[in-house]
Amino acid sequence: QIPNPKEYINHRIQFVICLLITGIFIPFILFAGELNFTATVDRTTVGLGETFTLNVSVNGENISGVPAPKLPELPDFNVLGRSSSQSTNISFINGKMTQQTTITFIYTLSPKKIGRFTIGPCRIDYQGKTYDTQPIDIEVVKGATQASPPSAQSPPRTTGSSEQGIMLVVIPGRREVYQGEQINVDFYLYTQYNIDNVDFSKFPNFNGFWSEVINEPARLNYKKITYEGKTYYAALIRSFALFPITSGHLNIDPMEMVVTVIKPPSDFFDFFGTAQRITIASKPITINVLPLPEEKKPADFCGGVGKFTLNARVSRDTSNQGEPVNLIIKISGTGNLKLIEKPALPSIPNLKILEPEVKENIDKSTGTIKGTKEFRFPLIPQVDGEHIIPEMTISYFNPKTKTYEVLKSERLKFFATGVTRGAVVTDAGGLKIVGSDVRYIKPDKNIIKPESDKTSIIYLFLYPISILLFGIAFLYQRHQERLLKDRAYARRFMSGRVFKKRFQEASDYLKKKDEKNFYSALSKAIIGYLGDRFNLDTGALTTEQLKQELLSKGLKTALVEELFGIVNKCDAVTYSPLSNTDLSMDELFDKTRKLMESL
Repeated sequence: QIPNPKEYINHRIQFVICLLITGIFIPFILFAGELNFTATVDRTTVGLGETFTLNVSVNGENISGVPAPKLPELPDFNVLGRSSSQSTNISFINGKMTQQTTITFIYTLSPKKIGRFTIGPCRIDYQGKTYDTQPIDIEVVKGATQASPPSAQSPPRTTGSSEQGIMLVVIPGRREVYQGEQINVDFYLYTQYNIDNVDFSKFPNFNGFWSEVINEPARLNYKKITYEGKTYYAALIRSFALFPITSGHLNIDPMEMVVTVIKPPSDFFDFFGTAQRITIASKPITINVLPLPEEKKPADFCGGVGKFTLNARVSRDTSNQGEPVNLIIKISGTGNLKLIEKPALPSIPNLKILEPEVKENIDKSTGTIKGTKEFRFPLIPQVDGEHIIPEMTISYFNPKTKTYEVLKSERLKFFATGVTRGAVVTDAGGLKIVGSDVRYIKPDKNIIKPESDKTSIIYLFLYPISILLFGIAFLYQRHQERLLKDRAYARRFMSGRVFKKRFQEASDYLKKKDEKNFYSALSKAIIGYLGDRFNLDTGALTTEQLKQELLSKGLKTALVEELFGIVNKCDAVTYSPLSNTDLSMDELFDKTRKLMESL
């Protein structure tokens, strides 16, 4: 019996649609993981001028490529810092492996004023779903909310003094500063005796300040001084850069140390002297913090206190097919960079402005906090043509001139072509284009024939291939999205390709016998690869810090030492014309290749 042609085709179409749907959604079933998304704080009652921690946690099975959460607007709080941590727990239950991952995003906040406030829901978009946390209520009160708890085993309570010949002295750079202005505070150990052992028992809380350690000596270097008419040996213990985040009289708590003092022999029979374990503490000091003047305070005040410059640019001059263009706003200078808030951008016609990526590069080496803070705003063109970004202004307070100063950017522009109508923008950092030009498949009504068994066999063969292709396409799409959203993943993925290019440059210089450029290119190839492979900011780390980071990533000590041995030789030749190496250029090149292959 010959089947009805229309019914035959309808059944075939339904079967193909079912297979297509299966091919599309099977990967989601396999890879998608449900999330638990929560937000907590370390305390709900905070004193004005104190800090507290907001922990935003993502937990789930087999999750990957989780973007950073979107914080709610926080007009009543300063965001002083952010970091993240990740832990993974792998278990086997009934022969099945499960991987539970927890990612915690940590934000340090401080309140701006007294009262009751609410931290709204944090949000995250993951695999097509949106997750929100519960709001959190915070009460901000005047003054400190908690005292430092006593230690479980208190050391001897003998306090150092000038009479005992040993003291812990705090020396502030100034006693009066503006809110947000840097003040350096140094802690010194003054002693007239030999010191055998030093242990820190208490560090100051620095409530009301954002603090940065700017000098942390690995060993005590003593200098002979005269203090209050007596001779001491003084050694720097710690140096801090403090930035007051509120005004008024702020106290700096004492620092406490437990030291073992070797006093000289008291009589003829005491050959070795006396060892005494005592606790010494610095005196508390008060800093008078002046409020920033409210008169003539600009509406575009960004929270910066210091001396800054502004640079704005776009990442490209053209945008094709709706590609995002980054508006990069860089604030550079000296001052409270971490407290600078993101600039308020005007509404720009026919542009979708997404939340910025924020990068900070802080330099503490000179004792004055300086560096850059960069805001990268993705701009999505909605129509073809020229897009104008108007001039922008931000203001900051200069404590030296005691005035607000204005920074102004230039007018910027870029040109967009090929923008698809009906484009849908996602705030997760990617761009999804949905076209409006759809062509429907229509069967030819005049030619309807039942298919042969041979054709059916071909279809049955092609069905699993189509499912496989859908799975591959889905994985490729996830890979591309992760390249856009996950900087560490993108750097690791591209590290080999970038290294080959740099290594080839070194090879070219080797053939030309260009020594200086060869050694420079070889050093950059090694350091660049290590930074990309392990997502390290090599420019902000010392050689020793970089070594420690690589060792913590699992690299063997011998390999790390050999690699940096090559780098040191290259740098010595590059920066010192009189330097030489014990290996020829060819030998150094071959050794580098073998070491990098072992990675």
